[in-house]
Amino acid sequence: MIDPKTHVRLPRRSKRSSSRVYPGSDEELKVSHPEACRCEHCLIKNRPKWTDEDNLRASAMHRQVDAAIEKNFDEALADLEDFVRLKSVSADVECITESLKAMCMYRDRLERMRFTIYEYNINIPRAICDTSPHPKVIFAHYFSSPTKNTVLVYAYLDVAPAKFEDGWLSEPFEFYMNDDMLYGRGVSTGKGMAVCWLQAIETWLEQHGDLPINIKFIVEIMHAVGSVGLQHYIEVKREFFQDVDCIVFGNNSWINDERPLMSCSLTGWAHFGLEMRGGAKSIEGASGGLVYEPMTDVCTLMNSLVDNLHVIQIPAIQNMVRPTAVTEWTLLESAIFSEYAYKDQFGIRRLRYELTKAELLHNRWCQGTMTMHGIEGSFSRKGSCTALPMSVMGKFSIKLLPDQMVSLVQTHVEEFLHTQYEDLKIRTTLKIHLLDACDPYSWGIDARYSKALVRSISRVYQVEPDLSMNIVTCLPIASTFHKITGKPIILIPYAQRMDYSHVVNESIPKQCFLRNIKVCTGLILEMSLLPARCKCDVIFEYCNRRGIAEMLKPPVQSSQKHSVFSHMRRTKSMKPLNKHPEEHETNKRKRLKDWLCAPFRRHRNNHYIFSPK
Repeated sequence: MIDPKTHVRLPRRSKRSSSRVYPGSDEELKVSHPEACRCEHCLIKNRPKWTDEDNLRASAMHRQVDAAIEKNFDEALADLEDFVRLKSVSADVECITESLKAMCMYRDRLERMRFTIYEYNINIPRAICDTSPHPKVIFAHYFSSPTKNTVLVYAYLDVAPAKFEDGWLSEPFEFYMNDDMLYGRGVSTGKGMAVCWLQAIETWLEQHGDLPINIKFIVEIMHAVGSVGLQHYIEVKREFFQDVDCIVFGNNSWINDERPLMSCSLTGWAHFGLEMRGGAKSIEGASGGLVYEPMTDVCTLMNSLVDNLHVIQIPAIQNMVRPTAVTEWTLLESAIFSEYAYKDQFGIRRLRYELTKAELLHNRWCQGTMTMHGIEGSFSRKGSCTALPMSVMGKFSIKLLPDQMVSLVQTHVEEFLHTQYEDLKIRTTLKIHLLDACDPYSWGIDARYSKALVRSISRVYQVEPDLSMNIVTCLPIASTFHKITGKPIILIPYAQRMDYSHVVNESIPKQCFLRNIKVCTGLILEMSLLPARCKCDVIFEYCNRRGIAEMLKPPVQSSQKHSVFSHMRRTKSMKPLNKHPEEHETNKRKRLKDWLCAPFRRHRNNHYIFSPK
C-alpha cells in the first residue's frame, strides 16, 4: 500500500510472535522480512552471489586502508589537536561561537567527502537582549548505492567545563602528548570519537574513491546539556531514518585494561510527578492551622517510596530485575575502580554497599534506582516566605532495567502510592502524573550487527570482547533514538578505563586512539559484508536510485541507430517475401519511414524519449 501524499510504501504489519526476538538478530530477519521489491530491474534482487574472491578482495582493501591510517597517523593527531583547541563548552553561553566553529570545521570536512549536508537551528530559551547565534545540529548523508547497507553515526563536539585552576597539568584546551598519552578536554569523549570516524572515512575514500556502505551522520554541540532540541528534529525528520540499518554510538565501556566490554542493553527511565492539592490558591502562613498542608503530605508520601538506605520499597518493581549471572559477577570483580578516588573526586563521605567493590558496581550498573529531583510550586529562593502553597508536585524518577517496562512500572507506582495514601489517611487530594518515560532496550548478543562489531574489535585488539546484557549502559540519547526510530543500536567501546573522561587531566593512550580509528574502518568492512535488503517497502522505488557507486561506473556504450538497424534486420528475416513486387516496394518504403522517424517517437519501455523541438 502506497501513501498518495508522500509516495512512500507503507510497511506491512507483521504477525506477533510468542517467543522473544531481539532487534537486529537473524531470527528477526526471518520473522519480519520486508515486502519483496516489484521492480524488474532491482539491483539487490538481481545481484550476483558473494563469493570467496569478493571476501578476499574486500579484506585486501581493508588492509590497504589500515596501512594508510598508520602511515598518516600524524594527520589524525593534528585533526584532534585542532578540535581540542576550540572551547566548545555547551554549558557556557559565551562559548557558543567556539562550538559553532567546531561544527563548521566538521561540516566542511564532510562536504569535501561528498556528503549531503542539512543544517537546523536549535531554538533554546534565552534572554531577549541575547544576540548570540543559535546552536545547530547537522544531518549528513553519503549515499553510495541502494545495494549497500546504511549506517548512522551519532557524534557530538561539545565538552564539559574545565579550568586550569582545577588541577590540570596544562591548559585543558591545549592538546599535548606525554609518555604516549594524549591530554586535552574531549580526547576520550565526543571529539576523539568524531575524529576517529573522520579519519576512517577520509582514508577509505582516498584509497578507493568510494565507501562500501552508505553512511549518515548526526552531529550536535549540545550533548553535555541533555541534547536540547535534538529530539524535536529526530521526530520531525523521520524520513531521514527510513533507510538506516543500524545506529552507532561510542561510549566508555571498558571496565578493565584486559579486554573491551560490549554492553547489549540500555537503561530506560520513568519520571513521575506526585501532585498534592489542598485548595485553589495559596494562603498566608498565619492560617496554617485551619487547612491541611500539601507540602507535608508530599514529603510523607515521597519518603515512603524508599527506606533509610535508599532502597526502593515497591516490591513488584524490584522483582522485575533480571538475576545477575556468574559471568557478570566475575566482570564486576575484575573492574578497575577506586572507591577512595571516587569519593575524593566528588567530595563524598560515604558510599552505598561499601562491603565489596563488586556489590558497589552491581548496584550502579545492574540495579534500578530512584532519585528525588525536587518539589514544584514551593518556595525555593533565598530568604524566608510566609505563603502557604496549596498545590505542590514532587518529582522523582526511576532508572529502568531490561524487563522493567514503563507501563508496568507506572501501574505498580500508582498502586503503591494510593495504598500509602489510604493507610496514612491523608486528607489532601492526590494525583500522579507520568512526566516523561522511555522503555529500556536490549538486543541479543547474537545479533548480526553485534557480531560485526565483535569481529572488528577482535581483529584490532587481537582479543574477543566481553558481551553482557545485565551490565546496562546509561546513554539517554541512544535510548531516545531507539524510542523514536526503532532502529537497532550498537555501542563501540571507545576508551580504556585508564582514561580520565569528563574529569581533570582527561587523557587517552596514543595507541588506543589509533586502534579506535581501525575499529571504525573494520566496522565499515563488516557492515559491507552483511547482505543488504531492498527498502522499497519504506521508500518508493529505492532500488532505482543512483548513488556515487553507480555514477563512478563507466557508461555502457549503446547506439540508438544500431538498435534500429538490428530491429530492421530481425523484422526482415522474420517476415516472408511478398509475392507481388508492388506490395514489396510499399513495405520497403514503410520500413524506411519507420527507421527515419524512430528517434522522434515515444517508446513505452524507453526512459530516454526523443521528441522534435
